[in-house]
Amino acid sequence: MEPDKHRSKFVSARGGSEAPTCCRSVVQKLVSLGVCFCVLEFVVTLHAQPAESAFGRREGGTTSLIGIFYDLKQNQQRQPVPNAAENYSNAIDEFLVAGFDEALFNRYFRAALPLYTTQFAINNMSADVAPKAFGVEGVVKPQLWVVHYKGQVAPPVSGTYRFVGNFDDMLVVAINRKVVLVGNRPDTRFPKLGWKEPAEAAGLPRPAANQFSKYGNWIELEADQPVDIDILIGERPGGDFYGVILVEKKGEIYGNNGEGRPILPLLQVAPNPMRDNRFITDRPTWTCFR
Repeated sequence: MEPDKHRSKFVSARGGSEAPTCCRSVVQKLVSLGVCFCVLEFVVTLHAQPAESAFGRREGGTTSLIGIFYDLKQNQQRQPVPNAAENYSNAIDEFLVAGFDEALFNRYFRAALPLYTTQFAINNMSADVAPKAFGVEGVVKPQLWVVHYKGQVAPPVSGTYRFVGNFDDMLVVAINRKVVLVGNRPDTRFPKLGWKEPAEAAGLPRPAANQFSKYGNWIELEADQPVDIDILIGERPGGDFYGVILVEKKGEIYGNNGEGRPILPLLQVAPNPMRDNRFITDRPTWTCFR
């Protein structure tokens, strides 16, 4: 989104080399068939490995979520989509109410290779970083894009959980195709979906990591019992982009910052302790399943 007060900074960078050329056609074919990959990631700073980004890395492995990049302003033949700016939110809304039917997104231009991530904590950065991360900066302008991450996960222990977060401009989290969190900017709306933050969350202090975060629906989850997770993040007009996804366990006691805002765990599916006092990264991570 264009610069304004909706701004927060996070650190989440991944290093590593690009996948060998001989593997790319195999990966692309499997992605087209809907295969869910997981990756074992080695985390370094973005400055050490500029080819990688906060959106993930290209190598495959055993513990991460696969992310597919779509450009909603052009089709698969790279022809302009009429009224793309006006229909951006509606296209995503349609995708959500259709139960994440990927045939709807496959009408649009898609990056050939996926990225894989283990967490969602993105510094305030230019929205053009996303097309560059997916290797399509030469054919995709940095607005009206969506990244769809998916996989199967389970919490470290059984209990009642909710996701908490916000992305500028757009964030959706779903479990078993049911939307449990929408953390958009106020001007990015999904009227058909009609999701609303639970009334009980109205008076709660916003998390230390992001004061614009929304609290999701409580859901019962079992350790070692995988559930499908779908996460959408996206940018509408271009400009700044940032966001975070946290997770809260019902009954768990969390500390607060100096302003009384709770410090919640970052959603992670692989260990990555971080020196950031706005969220927790030193607890058992969620499990990602093949």
